[in-house]
Amino acid sequence: MERRTRRSNKIQEALKHFFDALRIKRNLSAVALTTDDGLFLGGSGSVDLELMGALGSVRRTAEFEGETLHVSRFEVNDVELCLTCLGAPVRDDAAVGSLMRMLAV
Repeated sequence: MERRTRRSNKIQEALKHFFDALRIKRNLSAVALTTDDGLFLGGSGSVDLELMGALGSVRRTAEFEGETLHVSRFEVNDVELCLTCLGAPVRDDAAVGSLMRMLAV
């Protein structure tokens, strides 16, 4: 039986599904993925995700919308990426590994 109910072969749609699920499972207010220079790649939440991601790309932690931003950095295909989460850190291998597999095209 397939464990994932929503999936897509289109990377932007797949990222959106992943971030929606991550936000619900981890009880996050928002999550954004950017390059290390702040280019927004995707996310989920009802805040300005591009601004949140850009702020996360230049800081490890910061205040945003009255909550703490938590930033995890990792590399895919020689590109440094920033996973910026509002509400709690996401640094585990399961979440970051899933993103790495999705992006390693």
